[in-house]
Amino acid sequence: MNTKFVFHHFHRGSVNAGINTGILTIVICVFIQCGANITTNTDPTRPHSPYLAQRDTIDNGFSRDWMPHFLPSEEYWIDAHTHLYDVENADDLKQLLDDRFSRLDAFRLGKLVAITEQEGLFKVFGEAAEKDPRFAWIYWPSIDAPSLSLVQEAVNNGVCGIKLHNLLIMEGKIPRDIWQSDEWQEILSFAETAGLPLLWHITQRHGYSPYHGGGLNPYWQKGWELGVDFTNEDLLQDVLALMRRFPKLKVIGAHQLYVGPERLHNLFQEYENLYIDSSCGMYLRWADEFIEEDRLKLRDFIEKWSERIMFGTDAMIWPGSVDDYAVQSFLCHARFILKLGLNDKALQDVAWRTAQNMLKLPPCSSYRRGSVRP
Repeated sequence: MNTKFVFHHFHRGSVNAGINTGILTIVICVFIQCGANITTNTDPTRPHSPYLAQRDTIDNGFSRDWMPHFLPSEEYWIDAHTHLYDVENADDLKQLLDDRFSRLDAFRLGKLVAITEQEGLFKVFGEAAEKDPRFAWIYWPSIDAPSLSLVQEAVNNGVCGIKLHNLLIMEGKIPRDIWQSDEWQEILSFAETAGLPLLWHITQRHGYSPYHGGGLNPYWQKGWELGVDFTNEDLLQDVLALMRRFPKLKVIGAHQLYVGPERLHNLFQEYENLYIDSSCGMYLRWADEFIEEDRLKLRDFIEKWSERIMFGTDAMIWPGSVDDYAVQSFLCHARFILKLGLNDKALQDVAWRTAQNMLKLPPCSSYRRGSVRP
């Protein structure tokens, strides 16, 4: 038998209450109902923590309805898209990690995956990835000087992926068919065989995007001035053709490929090894809330395809780069995911599980340093 409490508050001067003016009366009516619980969720589109339901039965229901407002919460975040610059040695890297996690550990950052072009530091990055659970790395080879031996060296030093970028193609500085060269075909074949994912910046929006700080016609403007006449669709189709040629090759489309949920849905259905990250587009500024129609549309898409979506911020990090600006860049991406009202499985997938599984990363710690964990 459970007790359901209903509180009625009568305001000052209530005639219906039969009391004198100026007297505040609170009437508490207690209704005893068999099997009745306090209502904890009137909106099924915003789920609660799955652990609340456990408390209905464990310990004979002793803690039933204790803090019924608890929501699904990420175990930790893996930021699968950050750019690392100006590290000269192991001490620099450790200091950078210490600085960044001194601010973002409070928001459950568990690991950052750093993209680097610094070929002379493979050993430093490999040792850090092996010894420091906060760090993993991705190698960004030069588009116009591809080297399978360097990719293999990176693999021998624990790299978890390869970064490719079409910016020089969009700018008209590199032929669009560069990926068809023998050297790149050799690298793509190796990546497929080795199970090495590609984080690929394939397309780039046109126009201006001030909401997330995006400039006007990035990359394309320079290309148009040099006579570039191909389109984003052409670049996307080039990569999809490569995915058909190498059907086991796993490709992470950076920035959601700059297409919407319906197009992504169709692409996910057709290409089982296509993924995306959350960077730049899945972004909600510090004072904003979703328009409900947008939230529901995005939530439904992400819940359906959460095993293909990984968290990333596209952050630029270097020694001394950690400040409030950098912290807010992370939080605006996290805010987008948390404000969607995802179910617990989808939240864990996007926050860390998809990246951890796909990039073959060891699990992070979800330790608590005090009586609560922010």
